[in-house]
Amino acid sequence: MKRLLIALTFIICHVSLSTAQTELWMTGSAVPGGVQKLIATGDDGYKFAGKLNAGELRIQTTKKAGKDTRYMAPNLPDALIANKGLRFTETTDAEAAAWQVPFAEDRYRFVIDTKNHTLRGEIFQPWGELFIAGGATEVGWKEGKMLLMTQDLNNPCIWTWEGELKRHPEFEEPTSFKFQGQDRWNPKNLHPYKQGADILQDEQLRTGGSDTKWEVKQEGRYRITIDLFNETVKAELLK
Repeated sequence: MKRLLIALTFIICHVSLSTAQTELWMTGSAVPGGVQKLIATGDDGYKFAGKLNAGELRIQTTKKAGKDTRYMAPNLPDALIANKGLRFTETTDAEAAAWQVPFAEDRYRFVIDTKNHTLRGEIFQPWGELFIAGGATEVGWKEGKMLLMTQDLNNPCIWTWEGELKRHPEFEEPTSFKFQGQDRWNPKNLHPYKQGADILQDEQLRTGGSDTKWEVKQEGRYRITIDLFNETVKAELLK
């Protein structure tokens, strides 16, 4: 019974620390300027996209280290910030919490899943194509017929599309749509954090994950701009 109570106490404390956290910061020699705040996502996670220097990086719950600071320490020694998904443990030991950045690069990005205690990172490479498709478009959900977006000549991570979005009752999910990195459904795709998100109100998107879709709340001609690197979306209703 005593062991059970200790285990339950650990679990309760561990969960409460994770769920109560509202900010995360990164510090260290790899961080330009020494400290930067991470961006909160729509699924209680955190992410970063930008330049990192060669060195060490620590993810912590306060901007400045103090007695109440907790760190997201990788479960493997010498863990790289660019990885396919590594688990971490919360600790107060800063020395055990370093993630390694082996070389400087402008397009590092990583995502922290606070529910599953994992960190996944990469050096982002711009996509060669981006399409929009769905029941709210004129082409529906058919592969090979998706609508190609336009890549910015000065920034390969920026894509725009202009066209009509409206309800098409002849298609499945007639007011929904999403974005694809190719003229088929896999492997690259973009989704909102919440199913049925209004494209005029939404600002963040995620790469991969569950098959959530945006919905058209107002019919009309739209201009949509996507920043693939920063995973943001902006939509304007033109008329």
